[in-house]
Amino acid sequence: MKQKLTFIIVLMLIIFGCSSEKETPEKDILEPAVSVEEAAAEEARLAEEAAAKAAEQDLACQETYNLSQEKYNAGKYEETVTTLEELLQMEGCDEELSARAQYYIGWNYGNKQFKLDEAREAYQKAVENYTSGLEFVEQSKIRLAHYMISDEADVAYFKDDFQKTVELREEVARLEEKKSDKGLRAMNQYLAGYIYQKKLNDPDKAKEAYQKVIDNYAGSKYAAKAEAKLKVL
Repeated sequence: MKQKLTFIIVLMLIIFGCSSEKETPEKDILEPAVSVEEAAAEEARLAEEAAAKAAEQDLACQETYNLSQEKYNAGKYEETVTTLEELLQMEGCDEELSARAQYYIGWNYGNKQFKLDEAREAYQKAVENYTSGLEFVEQSKIRLAHYMISDEADVAYFKDDFQKTVELREEVARLEEKKSDKGLRAMNQYLAGYIYQKKLNDPDKAKEAYQKVIDNYAGSKYAAKAEAKLKVL
C-alpha cells in the first residue's frame, strides 16, 4: 500500500512538471510597441505640424515686410530701416524676401537718408549673405559697382589727375536713376562742380554743375552746398 501511494505521488509530480515546462506566458511573446499604421499616422501628423508652422512663419515675415512698406509710404524712413532689420533677425524667412529686405535697407539709406556709407554696407551684405543670382543680390552688385566708380574718382583726385576725376564724377552723376543711388549721384555732381571751380579753374562749368545739383537734388545737403558755392562764383 505504501509503495502504491509513493508511485501515485511520483506520477503526479511528473505530470505537473511537464505541464509547467510546456506553458509559455503571453508576456514572453514579443510584439511591436507601435503598429506600422500608427507610425505612419504619427509621421503624417508631425509633417502637417511642421508645414503649418512654416506657413505661419512665412506669413509673419511677409507681414513684417509689409509693415516696413507702410512706414516707407508714410515717409518714416528711419523706422522703415528698423523694421527691415527686424525682419532680417527673424528665423525661417524666405531667402528671396530677406535679400529684398537687405537691398531696400541700402536703397533707403542711399536715396532717402543720403547715408552713403550705410547704403554701401547694406548692399555688400546682400551680396555676401544671399545666393548669387537672386534679383536683389544682382541689383546690389550693380549699385556697388557705381560706388566703385566714385572710389576711382577719389584715387584720381589724390593723384592730382583732376581731369580724370571730374570725368568720373560726371559719369556717376549721369547714371540711370533706377540703377544708382540718388545720394551718390548728388554727391558726385556736387564734387564735379568743386573740381571745376577749385582745380580746373573753369567757373562756367562749375556753375553749370552746381545748378544741376540744385535742380535735381532739391532739399538735399548737396543742394544747399551748391547754392552756397554759387553765391561766391
